[in-house]
Amino acid sequence: MDKKEQQLVEHYYEKFTNRSFDEKDLYSFLMVVKEDAQDNQVIKELCNFIVHREKCSGYVKNYLDECKQIINTLGKQKNSKRIEDLFSFKEIRNGFNSLFLKHGFEKLSSEIINDFILCIISLLQSVKLVSGSLNKEVGHLSFAASSKEVFLMGNMKTLNKGRYIPVTFQILSVKNSYEKVKPQDKNDTPYLFEDELIEVVNNDGNLVITFPGLNSIG
Repeated sequence: MDKKEQQLVEHYYEKFTNRSFDEKDLYSFLMVVKEDAQDNQVIKELCNFIVHREKCSGYVKNYLDECKQIINTLGKQKNSKRIEDLFSFKEIRNGFNSLFLKHGFEKLSSEIINDFILCIISLLQSVKLVSGSLNKEVGHLSFAASSKEVFLMGNMKTLNKGRYIPVTFQILSVKNSYEKVKPQDKNDTPYLFEDELIEVVNNDGNLVITFPGLNSIG
């Protein structure tokens, strides 16, 4: 990393510690550090996923292929494998803080890491999920929110008894400390935003989720 890149890292680190950033700032930061983070698996894979999207490779591609395999076997095996999150909160927290320590900065609080994951979820919405050598589209990612959590959800279909059944599964999740969301049922099933575009913006040091029709879920 050259001196100018280091200056940019310092700039974004200050914005992070002041909580004066939004999803666009995190995106720009990841673009600055993506080459420097090649020895940091979590940050490396998140950067590649956000930048290359449906053309991502490596760990993320293997993870999504495995998700497809699990979904294709639903109802066909007695003990179906569970789909785990792409990365846990702890893994993402440790990945970011390892990167900051490497550049001489202090670790960031869990609240700021929570902000990071929210921004990452927003940045990854609408990504197409592809499979096979022909990169056939098999699904997509969407933003979702419940009263307690915000999610990045995968959406695919599985063939069951001659019919294609939609399947939604969790890829990333984070505590919803941002917006009041009215539970839509006793299970607090997340509201899924398929067509609407969500954005995470900053309002006087607080991240705000720009839900469309907020009054209908708040």
